[in-house]
Amino acid sequence: MFLGLTALLFLNSCEKEPFDGYNGMGKRPVYVPVSALDSIFNLPPQPIVQSGTIFLQDSLFFMLEQKKGIHVFNVKDSVNTNALTFFKIPAITDFVVSGNRLYADSWKDLVVLDISDIFQIKVLERQTDVFSPILYPPLYDGIFECVDLSKGAVIDWEDAQLEHVRCHTIN
Repeated sequence: MFLGLTALLFLNSCEKEPFDGYNGMGKRPVYVPVSALDSIFNLPPQPIVQSGTIFLQDSLFFMLEQKKGIHVFNVKDSVNTNALTFFKIPAITDFVVSGNRLYADSWKDLVVLDISDIFQIKVLERQTDVFSPILYPPLYDGIFECVDLSKGAVIDWEDAQLEHVRCHTIN
């Protein structure tokens, strides 16, 4: 019985075909040049599309906008929450605030911002190659175009017609 089961498992594993490539719909990375990651500044309040990490400091509420930046709100009057500004930080996926400093990832880098004046943020420091970015579409199960690091930093994923792709999250 054991030998028969072992043989059956062995034959099943041999019957699986390797993933030779795929043509059809899937996800494709959206790139920006790595030099564009230095473009960190304030913008007027922006629409919330894909939120993430939140942080409350006194009456300021910070909310991540995946891969784009951080929304800042005044929540002193909880009935009349007021959007104040948006920190544009390309390729951001997480952040933390400590005093007048905001620490954020930007693709592979750690960026430290002075937020003592939330309407005029300043980059204090950038440490390069601190993080290993996720090289697949988050919360996605399917076929996707493999990331080509020579094309820049991935800031989003889009639906696209793909040809000869080899990356997938399906088991």
